Amino acid sequence: MNGFTSKTTGGLVFMVGITGILAVASLLLFFVGLFQNIPSLSSMGSLNDTINALAGILSAVLASVLHPALRRLLAPRLSLVLLISVWAGAIAITFGSWLIMTDRSGVELSSYYFFFGNGLIGIWLWGLNRIARSQAAWPRNLTRLGLIASVFMMLGLLGLYGVLLGLDGSDYSPLMLVTGISFLGTGIFYPV
Repeated sequence: MNGFTSKTTGGLVFMVGITGILAVASLLLFFVGLFQNIPSLSSMGSLNDTINALAGILSAVLASVLHPALRRLLAPRLSLVLLISVWAGAIAITFGSWLIMTDRSGVELSSYYFFFGNGLIGIWLWGLNRIARSQAAWPRNLTRLGLIASVFMMLGLLGLYGVLLGLDGSDYSPLMLVTGISFLGTGIFYPV
């Protein structure tokens, strides 16, 4: 259980949480600037994309640190699948951020990458919290919050459809609205 309660794990969890909060704050500032016509806040969009990528990578680093503990408690192949899932999610988020920051796609396609990547991280988060709960490694309320966050995050897996089809229209599709619900897990519950 040392992996679940070590100082390194605690520090990384704290960094992931702070990064998630900063991502939401920068997104809110971007929208305030957009809707209130404040040009000085327009750079918050790029900052948000950068922070999103950082949050995904920090999640993957956290998963790597926790991997030895999970490997001892799960079948080795299953723990490896969870680790690969979170790294693939971090790569998808980073790629989506890169697409929008370099003007290679619009908001819709980069959002599908973001939601899908966080959905993959949600799979890892589900497994992590199930194991932590069964081992009583963390308080029950914390693992409940983690499970709720992971369920919302996994809704983002529907974004794979948008990624595969390369959907990037000027209007927001119903798929965007459904996958956007996953932001409750990604932007609210996961950082908490």
